[in-house]
Amino acid sequence: MANISIVTDSTADLPPHLYSDYGITVVPLLVHFGDEVYRDGVDLSSEEFYAKLTSSSVLPRTSQPSPRDFQVVYEDLLSKSDGVVSIHLSSRLSGTYQSAAIAASMVKGGPVRVIDGRLASAANGLVVLEAARMAREGASMDDIVARAQDLVGKVRVFFTVDTLEYLQKNGRIGRAAAFLGTVLSIRPLLWLQDGEVAPYEKVRGSRQKILARLVAVVKEHAPAGKRLRAAVIHAVSPDEAAALKQVMERDFPCEEVLTATVGPVIGCHAGPGTMAIAFHPVD
Repeated sequence: MANISIVTDSTADLPPHLYSDYGITVVPLLVHFGDEVYRDGVDLSSEEFYAKLTSSSVLPRTSQPSPRDFQVVYEDLLSKSDGVVSIHLSSRLSGTYQSAAIAASMVKGGPVRVIDGRLASAANGLVVLEAARMAREGASMDDIVARAQDLVGKVRVFFTVDTLEYLQKNGRIGRAAAFLGTVLSIRPLLWLQDGEVAPYEKVRGSRQKILARLVAVVKEHAPAGKRLRAAVIHAVSPDEAAALKQVMERDFPCEEVLTATVGPVIGCHAGPGTMAIAFHPVD
């Protein structure tokens, strides 16, 4: 049996207990409020971040870990395992993947395979979790990498934001810029397509209406006859997330539905009120 270590970054937004349960190593990105710098999920919790975001006049920005940050982690893990699989936030949304890839080329203690997740938040977390399950079962590095790369193409994530302001100001709006300037009664339904934010459709009406549409879109895209693993991902809307989780468990053949909180880095770009559903078929 192989002994493969799994690494991700703090934007995977999985529930914290899963990192410890599966031995996943997390490398934090950084959040900057003016001159103040915080390590995502280490110096700044999600609750602290959103409180600061709503009270601060400064728009926060983010930065990726340095190659050296990854190198230190990789070398430590290689001293006690056969190899490292490192799965990260879409390279179209962050330079994190590039930093990890540079670090992998610098390490000499064993093999490191870096995967561009082409996803974000717990959508990428679903891929990380599958890799960690395989690693715990003793799967080979090649098998873990092949499964993760396959799953990257199968995970779908649809989401809505209260405002496009954060995506626009932080330069992550992508093709969803087409939705800018819409009237307040129109709510954006977005998805990640080819690793970047893309418009899906505009929904007229209340927040309850767009959340219902979010579930309907999942139903339209879920493969028929397949069991699902899913994540309901929210930015400090726990009651809505709990309700959506119940709907997913009731209306879909779900093997597992996680509830995840949008962490500080993704929250900088999506903003409070964000709600998403990510899912993939169980093969």
